Amino acid sequence: MEFVWIPPGKFMMGCTPGEKCAERTPLREHTIGEGFWIGRTEVTVGQFRRFVRETGYRTDAEKAGDRRTWRNPGFRQGADHPVVCMSAEDALAYARWAGVDLPIEAEWEYAARAGATTRYSWGERFEPANAWYRENSGGSTRPVAQRRPNAWGLYDVSGNAWEWCRWDALGGTACQPGKPVPRGGSWVSCHPVSLRLSMPTPSMGCFPDVLAWDDDRGFRCIRKLTRVTR
Repeated sequence: MEFVWIPPGKFMMGCTPGEKCAERTPLREHTIGEGFWIGRTEVTVGQFRRFVRETGYRTDAEKAGDRRTWRNPGFRQGADHPVVCMSAEDALAYARWAGVDLPIEAEWEYAARAGATTRYSWGERFEPANAWYRENSGGSTRPVAQRRPNAWGLYDVSGNAWEWCRWDALGGTACQPGKPVPRGGSWVSCHPVSLRLSMPTPSMGCFPDVLAWDDDRGFRCIRKLTRVTR
């Protein structure tokens, strides 16, 4: 994995007043007191394959006998595509093996914004050329790092694959306290709203299977010397 250094700082996290999501993630100032390293891209199929080869790990989808797994999510993938059909536990298992972690929601949103205060990392208006989503993905994930990066050099923070994050007690998604949550939208997101940096959880819903795998759920890792994956 290639990591990018994110400096400490303050930012406004959440949805602006008047937006539907403001009921669950109201706008508030959040302080990132310590810098961290975060993956330049989502974890890829090739990277996850190495983990499986070395450990014999079986994902939750495989153990459940699902016909769609990271090996065959229902569409063709190359080694440079983001790995999908990941449950939150699959993502955490990979992170433990790699000696890294998943970001908390505040860390993810801070890094994804890269100093921006707008709906998207590039501005207020949605620009299809900056993200893979339903209208331009061709019905599958796409190789990572093909769209424009944000100001801090991170790719695909909007679109391609939802990214699992740890819940943040200070600014996390209110409907599922303590549970991981996906952020960032994906190749199958049908509306630009889902790709906004403040938007938590697919379709704004609180689903019983929110921790389960799906063909558009992947993850990105973070590296901090002061935090150990459990």
